[in-house]
Amino acid sequence: MKVEGKPRAVVLVENLPVPLDRRTWQEAKALAQDGWDVTVIGPRGAGEMRRLRDMIDGIEVLRYPQRAARGLAGYVLEYLPSMAFTALLLVDTRRRGPIRVVHGCNPPDLFWLFGRAARARGAHFVFDQHDANVELSETKWGDSRGIGWILLRLTTFLESQSYRTASLVLVPNESYRQLATGRGSVPEERVVVVRNAPDVARYRSLAAGVAPDPRRVGYVGVMGSQDGLDLLLDAWALVIGEPDLAGATLDLVGDGEARPALEAQARRLGIDRSVRFHGYLPPDVFVPILAGCLVGISPDPPTAFNEVSTMVKVVDYLALGRPVVAFPLAETRLVADDTGIYADEPTADGLARAIASILRDPARAASMAERTAGRIAALELDWARSAARLTAAYRSLARD
Repeated sequence: MKVEGKPRAVVLVENLPVPLDRRTWQEAKALAQDGWDVTVIGPRGAGEMRRLRDMIDGIEVLRYPQRAARGLAGYVLEYLPSMAFTALLLVDTRRRGPIRVVHGCNPPDLFWLFGRAARARGAHFVFDQHDANVELSETKWGDSRGIGWILLRLTTFLESQSYRTASLVLVPNESYRQLATGRGSVPEERVVVVRNAPDVARYRSLAAGVAPDPRRVGYVGVMGSQDGLDLLLDAWALVIGEPDLAGATLDLVGDGEARPALEAQARRLGIDRSVRFHGYLPPDVFVPILAGCLVGISPDPPTAFNEVSTMVKVVDYLALGRPVVAFPLAETRLVADDTGIYADEPTADGLARAIASILRDPARAASMAERTAGRIAALELDWARSAARLTAAYRSLARD
């Protein structure tokens, strides 16, 4: 129901349901707390997220059934119904009162279509760029010929329309800001960096009193084909093949389309007893699990997409006071700096050497852990800072 006297914002998301999609849900809550009447339209999830209509923390949530993509053809079967359901729910919520802002979270880069319609009615479109889809397309499909060339041109066009339609572009880091102002030609004053960050005080509280096990390594995040978990499992087989590290354990928190293949890979490699697949868990459950690990792993391999992306998992590890093992990606090195151990080559062997080196030197891991708070402070990697930037940008829209 519309709240009288409050400007209305409708947040569109397709990639994950809320409140599971942390960035989207944090943004929705920040806007609601700042005086906006917020509706979120997105896919249905598991458990309580199966409800088609919900009210959470004063935020209206409208959900639709979704078939998750598997392969290239699967994206068409996912996106077309999702966009149709989004359109119907957007029309439905529009009947209950005027909308001031339509806020589209990619992927996919399709919500600008609704943004154009909203602008025709005097509203604003906010493009919330979660992923650099041009780089992601190049990483997944290539760019030289055939279907890869077509998809690269398509994603480039869709991104350009998102930039062009937006009154405001929200990006997670400086690399994405440069994409928006560079190839997107978006004026600098219309691009705002809203970093992906947790509530650090809450994470530190949940991690308090949990001592790291020098033989445990953790991962949290999506399990997609581009996330490098197949490399991590190959590396892990090498790690526990070392006699002095045979008793080590790998905790994997998260889920995604690649999980069944990863579980099969663990069995094939004979490491399934040393790898725990926990699935998606809320922070109050997964933070103590990760706090019990000596280090957190970010196995995202060097690609055009990963080089410019800030891995949420890296920020999470630092927030709960654990160092990071990763490939030396530009944004990962910027965030982790001297709290990271970086693989010396972009292979499973290189990742295995990095993991083994820190497992064999828990004193070094402890020293690096002490420096994590400094990285959080230096880059303002706390949701309170990000929320302040978001709400300030929205207030400027409300005045237009």
